[in-house]
Amino acid sequence: MDHQHATARAAAARDRLRGLLSRHYRLENYDLFFAPSLHIARVLLSQLFLRQEQARNQTRYASHYPVSELSVLPSLPMMAGNIAFVEHVDMQQGRVRTLAECQSQGVTDASESFATLLHKRLVSDARLFVTRLDRHAALSSDLVLIALKTNDFSTLVRSELRLFEQGLAFGEALDQALILMENSDWRPFNIASVDNITLDAPVELQSIQQHGLPFALFPLPAGLKLAELPQDMQLLPTQQRLRLHASVRGSVNKNQNMTPTLKKRLKEVLSVSRNS
Repeated sequence: MDHQHATARAAAARDRLRGLLSRHYRLENYDLFFAPSLHIARVLLSQLFLRQEQARNQTRYASHYPVSELSVLPSLPMMAGNIAFVEHVDMQQGRVRTLAECQSQGVTDASESFATLLHKRLVSDARLFVTRLDRHAALSSDLVLIALKTNDFSTLVRSELRLFEQGLAFGEALDQALILMENSDWRPFNIASVDNITLDAPVELQSIQQHGLPFALFPLPAGLKLAELPQDMQLLPTQQRLRLHASVRGSVNKNQNMTPTLKKRLKEVLSVSRNS
């Protein structure tokens, strides 16, 4: 396959995927862009914000573009040339940050709220967000979505981002995501919801996460040793906390309470740990 044909094919795949994501995830008010990783997404957006800041400071620029083109990106703190990605869901504390809080500190990382029960709020209120597509959308692990609310950003900014995107290599990630989404069995959302969990035995535990998130978070008593954990459980050693993830595929406006299931799984893991 010659280079020109490969480039055209990749562009067609990106556009097809944009259309499907827009439809399934109610992103009609956003311009959508792709990056192969959160790191590269940060580099791209940092470049955009940096250029924008330079443009604001250069009077010669004003003669080429209307003033409205120069004030489309908010001023954000730049750390060593990089903007901060701020998690919409604070996974360490089990709480949801307000989008206002995220947007005042950097760019919203919606990897843990996109395609969950928080999705509707996200796409209603976020001006700009990035998200991994392997988390709750259950698509490719090598694909990150950058979403800019169309009315909040200038054509100039969106054109520059599209140019950046065209120079990126995505390997098989685009095709893999398209195959999954075009399968009739695919469901776009993780509809799992978890309430607070209190455990009396074999260990006394009380979850601390906000109600309705697709995971439970437990502070662990000092000295508790856990056996090898299954994939959907994570130990946060610095805080001595245990996180249990819940995932149920479904469609928009549905939700499934997974509290009893997680409680049962936790009891099993703790029992094995006590007996090992």
